[in-house]
Amino acid sequence: MNFKKFLSLGFILVSALALTACDGEEEVVQDEVVQTTGTETVESEVIVPEEPPRDLGGLVVTIASWADVKEPEEKKSGQEEALWEYRNEMMEKHNFGFEELGLSAWNGTLELMSTSVLAGDPAAEVFRFNANFNGAAKESGLCYDLATLDSINLEDAKWSQSLIELMSDGEKVYGISLFDRPKRLIFFNKRLFEEAGLDAELLYDLQASGEWTWDAFMEISEKLTRDTDNDGVNDVYALIMNQSVFAQAVNFSNGSSYVAVDENGDYYNNLVSPESMAALEWCEEYWATDYDIRPEHYNGHKDLFMSGAAAMYIGDEWESTNFTQETMPDDWGMVVFPKGPNADNYVVVYNEKAWVIPNSYTKEEAEDIAFALDLWTDPVPGYDDPDSWMTAQYPVYRDARAVEETLVIARDPEVMASDYALFIAQAVRTSQAAEDVYWNRATPTEAVEAQVGIWQAELDRLNAK
Repeated sequence: MNFKKFLSLGFILVSALALTACDGEEEVVQDEVVQTTGTETVESEVIVPEEPPRDLGGLVVTIASWADVKEPEEKKSGQEEALWEYRNEMMEKHNFGFEELGLSAWNGTLELMSTSVLAGDPAAEVFRFNANFNGAAKESGLCYDLATLDSINLEDAKWSQSLIELMSDGEKVYGISLFDRPKRLIFFNKRLFEEAGLDAELLYDLQASGEWTWDAFMEISEKLTRDTDNDGVNDVYALIMNQSVFAQAVNFSNGSSYVAVDENGDYYNNLVSPESMAALEWCEEYWATDYDIRPEHYNGHKDLFMSGAAAMYIGDEWESTNFTQETMPDDWGMVVFPKGPNADNYVVVYNEKAWVIPNSYTKEEAEDIAFALDLWTDPVPGYDDPDSWMTAQYPVYRDARAVEETLVIARDPEVMASDYALFIAQAVRTSQAAEDVYWNRATPTEAVEAQVGIWQAELDRLNAK
């Protein structure tokens, strides 16, 4: 019976009863009253109980470093204020503490970790290593394989993939780091470019178009080098020369390196590769010109740049903080190092400082340590947009292109490169070949051949670990 017929039948029944009552009969009808209502399905809201926050049981995670890092009483920015507010909130929520203490000198972390871990009492939950000691830490046999932990995502964009690659052995990962500050960039004086008849934005434009190459660098260097008073002595130079820094930058920019790793994880001398040889030969060609100037004292490179003695300076990104309006009135910009003929893209060198967890901790302990470290290094809520890192950079630079173009390139994992030569740098002077060529003590071929045996002995020791 359909719904309309059911209603009609009900109406007829009610009408009949009403008529009977009107006839004066006092018959009491006790029939069961049937009430029909529409059927409505109500979806009840399913409340999923919130999972209680992970409780680390009062764990205090200490990073052993070479300087104390403490919460400042006065924050320098809203972002810094938000950072520490978030960190304190996470420590309270998950019941843990976190500290970074200067427990050793910058070159003493490996000894501190080795002695304390082997004694069964690690001096810290996390150890921070200067880039010169990342290799020794990796090969020490004392680092926890972070790839086996569930509490940390090694593919998170905040981690430096170049450092992870450097600290990996096959599928095992022994160290991590946030993005550090890139090295071997070129700072340039815009006023000196204009006085040489060049556009102040020229290097940015060449970098953006992909035409920032060794050839362009050589041509621009010639135009920037000037004898302004015609006395036969240059008054303005193109570049302030630090030959070992220059040679390394040229080597990497040609798609090469001093030390590389093969498919078996063994380190080998890459200084003898065709790309490295071409780089050293181009260095020799540049050094044969009069385009560069050396400071009178070993640490005077920045002074020459700030005083306007030369138009370009090869430095590390952190040095941007030195070139303030007070110390350098001239406007300046910053680009990556030009690419060589064997490189498909620009190359930016990173020497990052690794965090490692000792493998003396149980898996449960290591999971808790990694969880706390992951929280401590999280982007600040409200400042976690993929481009939010730019906010802190703008005040340091004189133009937006240094941030929005150069630093964007430098942070691209495709152009980031780690210097494996640091693994042997404690025993080998890796710049020796370049020094011998610069001071005309040897040709590029002679200089490299003289280093082969020295390097191989140290690489053999490294590979034997």
